[in-house]
Amino acid sequence: MTKRMKDRNFSWKTHWDIDYLRENDIYTWFQEIERELEDGWVIVNGKKMLMLGGYSYLGLNRNPQINQAAIDAIEKFGTGMSGSRFLAGTTELHTQLEKKIASLHGKEDAMVLTSGYLTNVSTIAALVGKNDYILSDKLNHASIIDGAIYSQAKLIRYKHNDPGSLEAALKSVPESSKKLVITDSVFSMSGEVVNLPDIIKLCKKYGALLMVDECHSMFVLGEKGGGIVEYFGIDPDDIDIIMSTLSKAIPAGGGYVTASKEIIDYLKHESRGFIYSIALSSIMISVALKALDIFERDREKLVAKLHTNTKIFSDALLAQGVPLGKKSVTSIVPIIVGDANTAAIMAKKCQERELYIHAVFPPVVPPGQAILRASITAEHTKEDLLSAAEKIYQIFKEAELLQ
Repeated sequence: MTKRMKDRNFSWKTHWDIDYLRENDIYTWFQEIERELEDGWVIVNGKKMLMLGGYSYLGLNRNPQINQAAIDAIEKFGTGMSGSRFLAGTTELHTQLEKKIASLHGKEDAMVLTSGYLTNVSTIAALVGKNDYILSDKLNHASIIDGAIYSQAKLIRYKHNDPGSLEAALKSVPESSKKLVITDSVFSMSGEVVNLPDIIKLCKKYGALLMVDECHSMFVLGEKGGGIVEYFGIDPDDIDIIMSTLSKAIPAGGGYVTASKEIIDYLKHESRGFIYSIALSSIMISVALKALDIFERDREKLVAKLHTNTKIFSDALLAQGVPLGKKSVTSIVPIIVGDANTAAIMAKKCQERELYIHAVFPPVVPPGQAILRASITAEHTKEDLLSAAEKIYQIFKEAELLQ
């Protein structure tokens, strides 16, 4: 830190001791991926690695039809946008995509923004304000918490996936106040599914609006990838607002919110992140449209392959005694380590053996519960997954972390 910064009492200390990680050569973030190959392999620093740290759940990135859709969009609209959606940034593709998203979710309308993070922050801040209440699961994504703070509503964080704690919180809110309950559908570090049926009952009982973040469930959860609605067999209308992303299972960019026509019309005129941001590129819109076409055509095959691959990998690790998070029902496979610095060492050893995987530290996960977070895709092969599981087992065995 410079003397000038010290004099002004600025401190740049991070949650994680990145200096320690760098000094001990176990800092593994921000590595440059030079190229993506077939079957989930990538080139990183000139070395071929199996990608186990990404979000391309359905393996659609680099799909030739999707690539061509991007080229076609460039030829028709160019590479940039001319303004926000409010002004000169709405193309016919944007309208088509929003209609398709709404239809997929069984909703009346949808709104697309430039990122999932912005979608949560802008939507939450527009829905509630001072003197209103937000009730949020303690392990919700950071974008939900930031949106709650930005909204200036009173934030109550109830115990993780605990309907009893949520009900106690709802009881504490004045009956006349506006109440917004927000939860992840699948919690991104554990792969755990929210107890949504009980939350829906509570929202109806106490007159609360319900918003669900489906970034890690839509397109992957359920036999047909229909997300949390299909998984529990619930009525889409039981969820007032659904938010999700176009940058994970769908290999584009941006985020979206889908709800009734009344809510979406309100958000399009009141959401500052929508009004004052440049429109999502027509390239990404076109990519998303083509990816959704492929998803609708091949959804059962793609989702079945994803689920099969996840079982192959998880079963192989469990058979060798490698500890996994027990609550995941998705392609997120949390490999339990415990100590943060040990997890960093394990991630480094994985990368030395051609496995691109990262450690996840507190505060992203609870203290003492650092993990290696693996994400399986439909693109992985059985042989590669079994080989990866064997390598991870050997690394844990060498580190004497197996009981």
